[in-house]
Amino acid sequence: MAFKEIKDEELLKIASDYGLGRADDLMAGIGYGKYSARQVLGRLAPAGTQPALEGEEDKTGGISSVVRRVFGGDHHNTIRVKGHDDLLVYRARCCNPIRGEAVVGYVTRGKGVAVHSLNCPNVVNLMYEPERKIDVEWARDDETPDSYPVKLTVFCDDRFGMLKQITGVIGDAKTNIRNIEARTNNGQASVDAVLDVADLQHLELIIDGLRKIPGVHDVQRLQKI
Repeated sequence: MAFKEIKDEELLKIASDYGLGRADDLMAGIGYGKYSARQVLGRLAPAGTQPALEGEEDKTGGISSVVRRVFGGDHHNTIRVKGHDDLLVYRARCCNPIRGEAVVGYVTRGKGVAVHSLNCPNVVNLMYEPERKIDVEWARDDETPDSYPVKLTVFCDDRFGMLKQITGVIGDAKTNIRNIEARTNNGQASVDAVLDVADLQHLELIIDGLRKIPGVHDVQRLQKI
């Protein structure tokens, strides 16, 4: 018997036996090792038969087959789970990691593997379930997007020509501006800009350039866009 042959109602029944409310919770539990895939299959196999995983699943272990079974696969991921190229992986919206940053993956319940920046505040909150942690890595350069959207806030003096200098530095770094907004108050200004950056090194180049503009007090990256 293979996972693809199991009906949803059968999975729901087993999930209930484990005290879970949804079949997705059961599959996610198998994915990060809380439950044994072979044990779950054993509950469905006819008496006297030996439950067996499909050949590929048996080689790669429960997490690859289970997450693929529930969430589907994506062979064009920017980030991959180490040892499992076909798992659904996505960048967490709370920190929006970009290529070059240290990252860590967590198996979610119902969405696949969420990838966070290692310094994301939510990573600390996720450590209460360390079994959900999974090693991830950036894909090769030729398999990653040309750019990632990043939001910056520039805190500066409100003076003539400031916005032109800011956009000039961004343009010199060969960066596309998706959106830009400015607010002023009592001689001070804050400029929010959403940029397309290639990687962490590209972002640091832009930030360094902006900080060198006379009248710029600080440049901060906003995690949420």
